[in-house]
Amino acid sequence: MTTLHIHPHAAFDRFPMLVESVKEEFGTDGLMSNVERFIEAERADFHWDGRLAEMNLGAYESFDEEDEAFELVSIVGYFRSRYYFATCVVDTERHVRWMLRLRHFDTFESAEQAFMAGGD
Repeated sequence: MTTLHIHPHAAFDRFPMLVESVKEEFGTDGLMSNVERFIEAERADFHWDGRLAEMNLGAYESFDEEDEAFELVSIVGYFRSRYYFATCVVDTERHVRWMLRLRHFDTFESAEQAFMAGGD
């Protein structure tokens, strides 16, 4: 008998829900191509929403948006069955605006280590 163990972080993975939503809206023809387009267009949002932990790194100065305040935040999370570490810029309402850096890892321990070291 084979025992299947699902990692508890898999509950944070928005990828299966994304695939199902795209399938319902657009059908199965070119499904994964459509999914990839959504990921490309909304990469920062998917990673921000899949974060397991975040760490504020301080203010971020944007030369494009002079009237708005931003914060630099590092995150560790789980998306598409992989762990990641990312550095994001969020606005005052904690909505992600940009993702500046993204690294993928095979284990939570590796992603956590990068997160705790600030990505170095």
